Amino acid sequence: MSRPESRTSMLSTTSRQRTSSHPSRPPLESLVYALVPSLAPPRTRTGDAEQEKERKDKVREVMEFCEEIMESRLPSSTPLAASTLSEAVRRLLLQSAGSDKALRFGGLWNKLERGRTLASPQPHLQFLLALSRLDPKNAPPHTSSAASTHRSGSRKAADPTSSSAVFPSTQEPTASSSRRVLEDTGTINVSPSHWSGKGKSKADVLKAWRTARSQPPFPTHLLLRDTLYLLQGIDGRYVRFAVDAAKGSGGGEAEEEVVGIEIVADEAKDGYITTPTPTLLVQLSEMGVMYRRVTDFVQSRQSSGKGSMTEQSLCHFLHHELSEYHRLLAVLESQLSLTAPTTPAPPAEGALDGPRPAEGAGLTLMRLGLWTEEMKLKMRMMNQVVDDAKAAHGGALVSRIHSHTSHGDPFVRRFMDQILEEVSKPFFSTLERWIFSGELHDPFNEFFVQLNPEASLREGRISPYHSGDAGFEGGAADVGGGSDEAGKVWEKKYVFVKGMVPGFVSEEFGKKIFSTGRSLNFIRYSCQDTDWIETQAKLANAGQALKYSDLAGLERSIDDAYSIASQRLLEIFFDKFVLLDHLRALKSYLMLGAGDFTELLMEALAPRLSKQAISLYRHHLTSDLESAIRGSNAQYDNPDILRRLDARVLEYSHGELGWDCFALEYKVEAPLNAVLDAKAMAEYDRLFHHLWRLKRVESALTQGWMRVTSGSRMFEKLPTLSNDWHHCRIVQAEMVHFLRQLQAFCQLEVIECSWQSLVDFTSKREGDLDALIQAHRTYLSRVVRKALLLGSKRDKEEILLDLVRDALDYVLQFRDATDDLYGWSLGEATRLDRERDAERPFSSRDSADTVLFRASTPLPPGSTTRSVRLPNSARYASASAHARSTSKIGSCRSVT
Repeated sequence: MSRPESRTSMLSTTSRQRTSSHPSRPPLESLVYALVPSLAPPRTRTGDAEQEKERKDKVREVMEFCEEIMESRLPSSTPLAASTLSEAVRRLLLQSAGSDKALRFGGLWNKLERGRTLASPQPHLQFLLALSRLDPKNAPPHTSSAASTHRSGSRKAADPTSSSAVFPSTQEPTASSSRRVLEDTGTINVSPSHWSGKGKSKADVLKAWRTARSQPPFPTHLLLRDTLYLLQGIDGRYVRFAVDAAKGSGGGEAEEEVVGIEIVADEAKDGYITTPTPTLLVQLSEMGVMYRRVTDFVQSRQSSGKGSMTEQSLCHFLHHELSEYHRLLAVLESQLSLTAPTTPAPPAEGALDGPRPAEGAGLTLMRLGLWTEEMKLKMRMMNQVVDDAKAAHGGALVSRIHSHTSHGDPFVRRFMDQILEEVSKPFFSTLERWIFSGELHDPFNEFFVQLNPEASLREGRISPYHSGDAGFEGGAADVGGGSDEAGKVWEKKYVFVKGMVPGFVSEEFGKKIFSTGRSLNFIRYSCQDTDWIETQAKLANAGQALKYSDLAGLERSIDDAYSIASQRLLEIFFDKFVLLDHLRALKSYLMLGAGDFTELLMEALAPRLSKQAISLYRHHLTSDLESAIRGSNAQYDNPDILRRLDARVLEYSHGELGWDCFALEYKVEAPLNAVLDAKAMAEYDRLFHHLWRLKRVESALTQGWMRVTSGSRMFEKLPTLSNDWHHCRIVQAEMVHFLRQLQAFCQLEVIECSWQSLVDFTSKREGDLDALIQAHRTYLSRVVRKALLLGSKRDKEEILLDLVRDALDYVLQFRDATDDLYGWSLGEATRLDRERDAERPFSSRDSADTVLFRASTPLPPGSTTRSVRLPNSARYASASAHARSTSKIGSCRSVT
């Protein structure tokens, strides 16, 4: 028998002996022992000893590798079932501590299961077992020398020639047989210099085995070089970016959507790549993807030249951070030059020759990930800011960046504060000019105060694209416009855009900034107080500049600027333009507070206004107005106030009287019309018409009262009219009482009380112009609603006002009826006197005495004729006059 055949028969005999000596071998080891020899290359017929030896070495190598895997003691992560847990613990106690402790544990466990101390005792027992030394997983590792000695001895006892693989089941079961030491791998044709005395992981064992099998790993320095390319957003030779064609082909200029990486290396030719390596490459390549997005954003904004000021500041900061990123890449490339290739470089490469670096020097993928962790976090935040910049601009972008500062990581907070400090510089520059000089320099509409384009285009005077203040830069053009120009400048020139307010500025604080700039702008262009604005701007610029890092100083500066600007504007209105005197003039003349002026004006205009409206002329009304001013205390008022009073005729319909279309006008111009705007003046006109109507009715009722009270006494002896005149006096007294009460309510309860509230507010001079306008509107609204007796419901607002108007019409009708009754009574008295004269003889002396007596008697107020009792021969009464008097008395009774 040849030598190979004898060794093969010896191995078979040894195997049969191990098989027969270990009948209780596990099925897995039996299966491996049966299959592994069959996987070896077949024997050659030539009987070459060297080939047969190589075949046996391969069989032994594979079997030892399988033995290493089977001997591994990986803990099981699957807990024991609840039904078998207690039994397993009892068996462990029985084997290690004896039966007494096992019985004691059984009693305690039964009590826990029956009692209610623990709702579920199984997890607690599982936890205690995991901490106990009874758990096989917690057994201490055995020394390498003992294991090595035991395995060497067992291997020699089983196979004296040491030419076959030996499974653990063929050895004596000892505690040290469960682990293998690394010195045993010397039989795998691996140089012993590659192994140290310490233990190696299975990955190192697998790597050494693959190297011995002529399967070297992929050169690490090549992966590192491609990784540095990926960090710069460039595809490497072996590792490239994976692009989604469906997402990247949306248009000619659409950005490519990177979805991952792809490895194009040939592992069979260049070497194998371990499984964790692609994961590391994906993590590192993420920074390259973000780098490409950031650089594309910066280049697009710089090349187009259309970016806003906030975006330009952001690009400046990103450019600085990218420079730091490039410095980091340069350092990493220098470290790569110190990294020795894991395998000898081929001649074509010819790189990295020279002495090997010291242990721990050079670059690895793990080190690359650790060294770039901080920059990766920065790049992620910069990429997030770039996404925000694509969706928002100006104050909205600053607000989005500020929302990222509320982060738990101090590093993230500091970095976002640095970005916000740079990006917010244009915002604070615009804010500084707005609150210190009242000028809005915002060419890209990034500030939360913007020019109102609707008002600008509608009026045709304000251009939203004007340089500098972008509107009303001409100064005098603001005042020289229409009479309502100042009101439009204050309320409609600028608008408050809530969406552009940064996150570190509250809405209330933003409105204070809005009011401060508006006040300064109004002072500069509407009030013509440019010198004061320039002085304040110089004082403000001498102080500390506004910036994000000093928000407390920002708040103080804005509060001071708001207080100074508001106080200055109120001083201009009350001191320079005497707003309170104008309001007092409106109260005296349009609300008829000046009684002597109102009486004279009513007396002068009554004859003209009683005619048809078509017969009125404005110069006649103006002349009567001047006469009333000269005849009353109004002549002592300020001439500037008196020249603003004017009488005008409103539009009228055919057949209307002058009372219906007369109006007293008070003219105001800029900047007073910011407070006394068109809407406010319309309310004053409405009040004047109502109060003027009351005054007209009062005048007519007063004249009628004088006639009824004094002139009707001579008719009391008439048998048919005594009751009628008595009833007229009663009704007229009620009307006078009603009218007096209504006028007293309007003047004392409404106008005077509301005026006192307005005076109290103006004496404090608090707030800004908006507060003053609101206080005046409140005052005027209160007067209008109470004086006109307006209701709260919109559809029934003027119900009481309509009733008052009807009552006033009835008063005027009653006045006309009393005049008719007086004329009829006068005629009836004349008729009766003539009848009595006809019944008695004529006496010339008596007739002369009667005429003289009547001539010396004064006429009653309102009467235009004098009745004289004459002889019967002078009787001139006719039947037609009697019929007319009868009809008048009937109408008078119907009215009363």
